[in-house]
Amino acid sequence: MISRRARLVSFVVVAGAALVAAGCSRSVEGEAIASEAPTEPASTTATSSAPPTTTTTTAAPKPVDPDDYAATSEGVYYFASPGGQFGCAILVHTAPLTGCQGTMPTSAPRVPGSGAPDVLVPANALMLEGDGPGEWVSIGDIAFTDFGGAPKTLPHGSTLTVDPFTCTVDEKTGVTCETDAHGFTVSATGGEVW
Repeated sequence: MISRRARLVSFVVVAGAALVAAGCSRSVEGEAIASEAPTEPASTTATSSAPPTTTTTTAAPKPVDPDDYAATSEGVYYFASPGGQFGCAILVHTAPLTGCQGTMPTSAPRVPGSGAPDVLVPANALMLEGDGPGEWVSIGDIAFTDFGGAPKTLPHGSTLTVDPFTCTVDEKTGVTCETDAHGFTVSATGGEVW
């Protein structure tokens, strides 16, 4: 004698095969055979769905007015990172140049020293010319900090654009200055040039 459970399993297998066949053709030939309905309630299996996903969007950086960062000399713009770790400048009064200096991350590479090119020293600045890649450098003088006092802070999520450079400050990645093709990023924990 076939148990109720075995008949139910047989019914499920036959019904599943019929559904597959129905999906593959337009008609199914044969007779439907009724089976006894189970006298016990069917058991249900609890399933868990994947946890809901959340999408985080980062707001586009907000442009600032370059005049708010202009120095007294034409074509010179200064800003500081939040917290003051980096002093940065965009200089377009001569050959376009931008850069940041300050307390560089411990991962900063060793580069030829300022005034002593045969000696490798930790980089103390990054710079980017208008037509070349970003680079780690050692500078002897203060080149990217305003001599006239404390530069205005460029807030997180803000962008200062003075052609051909765009400098952005992000809370996670730090300061990024770039042209269409080249740039640098620096933060307390690391940096990158391209």
